[in-house]
Amino acid sequence: MPIASSLLSKPRLVKKLKDFYTAVQNNDGKVGTKTRGIDLNFNNACNLRCKYCFTNSPKGDHVKEYLDYDAIANLANQADELGYFEFDLQGGELLLQPKKLFKVLEAIKPERFYLYLTTNGYYLDEKMAKRLAEYQVSRVSVSIDSMDEKIHDEIRGRKESWKRAIAALEHVKNAGMDPYLNITVGHYNANTDHFKQLLDYSKQKKYKTLLNVAVPSGMWQKMDEIICDDNDREYLRKIRKEYKNLVRNVWNPFDKNHEKILGCTTVNRLYITPIGDVLVCPYVHIKIGNIFKQPLKEIVDFGFRIKHFKNHSDLCLAGEDKNFISKFMTAEGQSIFNPSEASKIFKEEDFV
Repeated sequence: MPIASSLLSKPRLVKKLKDFYTAVQNNDGKVGTKTRGIDLNFNNACNLRCKYCFTNSPKGDHVKEYLDYDAIANLANQADELGYFEFDLQGGELLLQPKKLFKVLEAIKPERFYLYLTTNGYYLDEKMAKRLAEYQVSRVSVSIDSMDEKIHDEIRGRKESWKRAIAALEHVKNAGMDPYLNITVGHYNANTDHFKQLLDYSKQKKYKTLLNVAVPSGMWQKMDEIICDDNDREYLRKIRKEYKNLVRNVWNPFDKNHEKILGCTTVNRLYITPIGDVLVCPYVHIKIGNIFKQPLKEIVDFGFRIKHFKNHSDLCLAGEDKNFISKFMTAEGQSIFNPSEASKIFKEEDFV
């Protein structure tokens, strides 16, 4: 199914995309408090042992919990009403259990969303890619750590993971979905030949390249040395103009000059855990509610009352704002399953 026809077959999605575009344009190119996406961790089990996993999956953290299908359907309905247009299914690795994954897709009703899957690609063969396309998945993001097979496999903790991930992107493309090559970039690899090889490969293959800045959370908690510094950020701004296929959540996707900053999208993009906790983003492990206890609108409204999330920030709070990180992301044992409670860590002056 070609991408263009996929979008045309989703009129509800097209309307929400137009609303988002209008809101951003009317707000000087900034996201403000406009709702955008839901990142859903339906189950945290994974077949790999990645060194920097932000969900602590390699440690076996909560790998037996599954979010209830009815709860997912209710969440999707509420998200649709609030104008959320993206739904990112994450893990863990959801292709470990495809039957459950397809039930999740049915519960969400993909015809309403730009729905995508983030995967390590290990189980994404040609047959699986075709099935995902049939379920109206718009995009599949596959994480690649290096063009050196041995380095990627060492980081991922399993042989053959690089070969399968590289092949998965082609399967995605051939099935008519949008292939995204995900790269994590930090001080350790920015402005290196190693990083540039990944950028060049993705550009050559005509994929989109999604940049995720390294964040000191999960298995990398308190590792401040991984954070991009000012020189690294300057380099990313430079290559943004060189590689027109680059995407970052904080960048304005409508800016043809590849310069404007949309802003940190905490609360604009919510992260839902397998036990229903709502975090302000996948990497900021701060809880603002639970879908079993409050309506989504109430949770969103509370999140945007916190000035750190309501106010515009050119920096990613989780991976670039060292002041925010030191104040709110360094609690002992803080994780997606042991998040800090927003109502407890923020003081009166932190609210607007």
